[in-house]
Amino acid sequence: MELIDISADRQKTAQLAKWLKRDFPLAERTPFRILKKLAKKGGAKFYFACEGEEVKAYCVLHFFRNCTQLLYLAVLPQMRGAGVGSLVMPLIKQKAHGALVLEVEDPEEAKNEEELKVRLRRIAFYKRLGFAMLDGVRLLIPGGALRPMSCNAVEGDLPRLWKEMYAEIAGVFGVFLRTDDKPLKREK
Repeated sequence: MELIDISADRQKTAQLAKWLKRDFPLAERTPFRILKKLAKKGGAKFYFACEGEEVKAYCVLHFFRNCTQLLYLAVLPQMRGAGVGSLVMPLIKQKAHGALVLEVEDPEEAKNEEELKVRLRRIAFYKRLGFAMLDGVRLLIPGGALRPMSCNAVEGDLPRLWKEMYAEIAGVFGVFLRTDDKPLKREK
């Protein structure tokens, strides 16, 4: 398996945009035009994980200061459950500059048991691959809350780092940060 940089391929990036719409809820998607603009400047890259000519997964990386943010990782539906994600992650780590960070849905914000199980399974997957939850920041997005994880040490003021990362990829696009010692309070 190898990661193929498709950032400059219009046809493949159009396919990636369709898959992102299929695999990620609107509240978790950065507008693709922003990602393409960032990719043109070298601040993001789009990859297909391939075995020969067959695409098995895809990912989007955002390069910010001394961090690489894994914005999106998805295994194609017909390939899920076959260990593809575990094979792709070491390839992603090789492409990362500095600390590799990602976000997962906060289990404390799950609406039901089924959603909680999915969130905990996703967190366990990343933990098996060497990631740990970063304390001190949660991201409040329109669809819920996200928690950052990393497989490397991340230095500095985490809430500020995430605000600045998201300012680059989405402006003030509805993302608010709260520290873990100040629980989220939502108005009903």
